[in-house]
Amino acid sequence: MSGPDGGMPAPEMVEVADGVELALHRLGGDGPPLLFVHATGFNGRTYGPLTSRLTEHFTVWAPDLRAHGWSPPPADRDFLWTTLANDLLGIVDHLGIAHGELACVGHSIGAATLLLADAQRPGTIRRMYGYEPVVWRIEDQFGPGENPLIALTTKRREEFASRGEAFERFASRPPFSGVRADALASYLAHGFEDLPDGSVRLRCRAADEAATYDGEWVSTTARLEGGQTPVVIGKGLEMTFEDIGVPAHEALGNSRLITYHGLGHFGPFEAPDVIASDALATLLGQEPAAAQPETKSAK
Repeated sequence: MSGPDGGMPAPEMVEVADGVELALHRLGGDGPPLLFVHATGFNGRTYGPLTSRLTEHFTVWAPDLRAHGWSPPPADRDFLWTTLANDLLGIVDHLGIAHGELACVGHSIGAATLLLADAQRPGTIRRMYGYEPVVWRIEDQFGPGENPLIALTTKRREEFASRGEAFERFASRPPFSGVRADALASYLAHGFEDLPDGSVRLRCRAADEAATYDGEWVSTTARLEGGQTPVVIGKGLEMTFEDIGVPAHEALGNSRLITYHGLGHFGPFEAPDVIASDALATLLGQEPAAAQPETKSAK
């Protein structure tokens, strides 16, 4: 089992709000800027097989959301997704990317917070691919403290004797049992930190991940209504959450929904080449090769 970071440089720490810093990774490439934002519990470095493909055409920047990866938790424990979206605007400002020149790829909370950021500052994003953005219809949203993932996450095991032990556990049970081997290796290499006794611990601690889920309730279609940024939304058809991704598509005025047979919410880890190819096609103004027949809902 590979060790951490593989010689990658330490991330830059960027102040995005009073007293709040995010880790920002430059993943490579020498093309136009692309902002990649991870799912809850992951970080900017855990998607190696996917993001390495994106660097073929773009300079890929990947922030770690609050309390994820190398980013510390906020002192005020503010994990509202609208706040996280504003953090992303701070990253855009730090990078000095001109308005309307940013390409984006996001997964789950990453896709949702990118959409929320663009809603807060319309036209920030030039073009975007988002895999299953977690955005709720008003009638379906959880209230504060109601998300069932909060209780489940607080029970998550955080420490293992080694990455090898973590690999055996994660590879033997869903959802990680269905991911590609190199994608799991990337998660294990970068999603854990080494402890002095030789054991490893999740970089995103269980309490912080639970607090992030509790901040999800503000991610609603009402905040996205009428957004005109070109967005392709990818959706797996092997779903635990029945229509995840569809509400965002319904709310956006210039979105397209494409579906993937055999993939679930971990699609970017299950089929990173497929998702990377469709993301690149989207950002380059081409037809996503893996697209199923159009399923866009009537507005």
